[in-house]
Amino acid sequence: MRRFAVIASAALFAGLMLAPSTALAQGMPAELPEKINKAIDNGVVWLKARQKKDGVERNSWGTGNNPLYPGMAGKGHPIYIGTTAFALYTLLECDVDPEDPVIVNGLDFITKNLDKSFSVAGAKAGGAGNMQCTCYECGVLLMMVESYYDAKWEKTIRAQKKDPKKEKRPPVKLDGEHETWCKGAVSFLAGTQSRPGGWRYGPPAFPSPVGIDQDTSSTQIALLGLVSAVRMGLTVDSKIFHTAVITTLENQAKTGPPAKAKPAGVGGTMVLETDMCRGWAYTPNAGDSKDQVCSGGMTASGVCSLIIIKSQMKGHALFNKDLAARVEKGIFDGLAWIDANWTVSSNPGGHRSHYYYLYGLERVGILGGIETIGGNAWYVQGAQYLVDKQIQDGHWDSGTELEPRDVFDSCFALLFLKKATMPVGVTLTR
Repeated sequence: MRRFAVIASAALFAGLMLAPSTALAQGMPAELPEKINKAIDNGVVWLKARQKKDGVERNSWGTGNNPLYPGMAGKGHPIYIGTTAFALYTLLECDVDPEDPVIVNGLDFITKNLDKSFSVAGAKAGGAGNMQCTCYECGVLLMMVESYYDAKWEKTIRAQKKDPKKEKRPPVKLDGEHETWCKGAVSFLAGTQSRPGGWRYGPPAFPSPVGIDQDTSSTQIALLGLVSAVRMGLTVDSKIFHTAVITTLENQAKTGPPAKAKPAGVGGTMVLETDMCRGWAYTPNAGDSKDQVCSGGMTASGVCSLIIIKSQMKGHALFNKDLAARVEKGIFDGLAWIDANWTVSSNPGGHRSHYYYLYGLERVGILGGIETIGGNAWYVQGAQYLVDKQIQDGHWDSGTELEPRDVFDSCFALLFLKKATMPVGVTLTR
């Protein structure tokens, strides 16, 4: 990730943005950084080539014919905007030039096809200028635009022979088109937040499947997008974050087994015996029984949501001492659940989305400013697994993701390896 220092003292680490303390604390094997760099390079080549070349999908990364929920009829929502924005975000975070034709053409696809009204009144038929965004897509769109302007600024600074890490980042000045996207996405997310405080796909524009109006994953992606909006200088009502914290805390498991204290590495987070292993499910109180079980991917999402909210609510009158303590306990109990169910070879407790879980571990590590989860070196273990699982042509496919699963899994893997998540100024300590 562009925001981490390079270990310049060893040629082996050239290109891999990894803080020296991380390599030390996580026991980075000497040969692994070179393998990571190669995996990232090959993955970027594959992802760029995966951009559609012909037809109505040209310059996008396609969509997927994903199954509908029971009782729903018709075709699923085409996720061209979200898939394209996520691929662009990944490439930009992997240091692809913002003026690269792949980036320019992907942005052009969104410009031509996005429904810029961001209406919440009801879904429309797809088509040029008429592709609506779900909450997922709005969140990713905001993340991508922030990354795009960040990449443009860094390119300008480097052209002046300066080090971006040593320069103060100026306020983002969005052009008219991108300002329309971002303000529309923020408005859509504000207008589709459920009464309890979470997000689903975006009712009433996208009716809630099986009557469930929020889930742990959508809520986290919405919050990631909103914090990007805040960093870009857009107005986001603090009440949105306050309402979200209540539902995120309520959706965490109420009880769980006690944690076992384990030593953590330098800068790591100690899981204490007083912690309780309490995770999150996708839809904890309704829907498919498999989605009501706590999983690694959803627990990482819940922890990330609380860290984001903590960063945005700190010092606010609504974020009183009692609420802050509940958030802190929720975070550490979530980490205790991840520690107790630790693995990188599957999504523990989950029935899909293995690499989304790994990307979740990256977000937990970066947002929390931690190098180990309990005693587990999350980056070294996850990176080694992903390097070994990369397919020869450069992409990843766990076989557990929604379509286009090769695109999504490759993005999740690259974002993990690149440590792409933007920190929010929180460092978890005990």
